Amino acid sequence: MRIDRLAARELGEFWSLREDVTVLFGRSTVLRTPWGELRLERPGPLLREALHRMQLGPVSLANVVPGFPGYDVPETEWNDASRELLTALAPLQHLIVRHIAIGASPLLSVVPLSPRATFHPPPVAPGGDLRVPRDVVLRGPGSDPVLAYAGCDHRVELHGPDAPRLLLHLRGVNDDFRSSPDATLPSSVVRAARAYAVAAGMLFAADLKGAARL
Repeated sequence: MRIDRLAARELGEFWSLREDVTVLFGRSTVLRTPWGELRLERPGPLLREALHRMQLGPVSLANVVPGFPGYDVPETEWNDASRELLTALAPLQHLIVRHIAIGASPLLSVVPLSPRATFHPPPVAPGGDLRVPRDVVLRGPGSDPVLAYAGCDHRVELHGPDAPRLLLHLRGVNDDFRSSPDATLPSSVVRAARAYAVAAGMLFAADLKGAARL
């Protein structure tokens, strides 16, 4: 049995660098990116450790900073080390891929596509009728869904056997977060996925005046 099948089906949040970003450590740290080199003069130990881990693949930053907050934790509740690391990572948002997992199984990734990309998931995804925009491009049958549109700053990739059900939630087909004993997707995971999709610009909020991209 695979180890990820033994993990609890609960929300996990992970961080990584884009696959085409290389980190060179020295007196200063240099990041080679699709948009040129970025030099960090004397980065602190927390940032260096986070970059070292993130270049190897998705990682929980709670392994770098105990108590590292999830997307839905208010800033007033961050500890000092978390605030230091998040402040240091803020200028690097266009290089960082954010991931949602169920236990150890990856479910959703938000990949930055431009040097202007920023990513700030709302602590609580807006209520009402949230829908995937009409101009979103979906990869064809036989592969995992990818949400993107011309000129977007991010793409959203869905992974694994839970991807089709999550896509239904993102399309607004199922807005019911009430859990049942045989629920496939925990409500916390669906809420996080919607918050991530909002931050990536992949949802519409429909109101009495019509639809507007968030």
